[in-house]
Order: sequence, then C-alpha cells, then structure tokens
Amino acid sequence: MYNCNVIIYTFIITALWDVVLRKLSENYYNLPNIITNNFPFIGYLIPYFEKHTLLDAALIAGFIGAVTQYIILTFINIPKNFKNSLHFLTVSFIVSALFGFVMKFSKLFPNLDETYYKSLGAIRGMYHDGVSGLIVQITLLLLNKFI
Repeated sequence: MYNCNVIIYTFIITALWDVVLRKLSENYYNLPNIITNNFPFIGYLIPYFEKHTLLDAALIAGFIGAVTQYIILTFINIPKNFKNSLHFLTVSFIVSALFGFVMKFSKLFPNLDETYYKSLGAIRGMYHDGVSGLIVQITLLLLNKFI
C-alpha cells in the first residue's frame, strides 16, 4: 500500500472513530455503568463535542490522524506480517502519545485543550492519545488484511 493511500485511509478511519466517540458521548448518561465507570474519558468529550458540529470534529480528528500517520511513516513502514506489526504499533503508540503535546502547545486546537485535555491532565492525555492511535492503526491493519 502506498503511503499516500495509507494517509487517506487513516484520515477516514480517524474521522469515523470520532463520529463513534461523539455518539457515545451524546448518550453517555444512558450508557451501561460498566462503560461509564471504565471509560470516563468519553464523558470528558461532551463539552468538546458541544463546541463542534459533527463534521467539524470529524475533520479535525481526521486531520490529526493523517498528520500523525505521516510522521509515523517516516519512521516505519506498514507491516507485512505479525512480527513487524508489534513494532509498528509500538512506534504508533509513542508518536500518537507525543503528538498530543504538539496539539496542546501549538494552540491550534483550543477547544480540545480547554475541555478534553483539561479534564484528563498531561499523562492521561498522552496515554489516551496513544491508545487512540493504536485503535486507528489496528483498524487500518485489519482493513488492509481483509480488503
């Protein structure tokens, strides 16, 4: 798969996952306790999504995902086997976690900083950014394998 295709797919996957998160946050207080107790970050997204339309938030997320993927692909290629997948996912987690600092300190995403990151704090924000990157990459790898 060519890097430009990977970046486009990443944009789309990230934007779609953002829509899923939005729907979960809009219904946060109706979700089962097992979800609200174990995934409180979904609730932290409520004020952020209130400041953006569905399209605004999805495009912002897609843009962030695409830029992060571009950075990741400068370090490592999309893996062709399971052994290389672990290395790829490790690099993806680290770059995604660190990219949160770029978002915060660039001041390009003030609503995200004033709402979501303010509630999470720096360390938990990094962790959640890293996990978000993993979710996108695992989705990409699964789609790449089955399509």
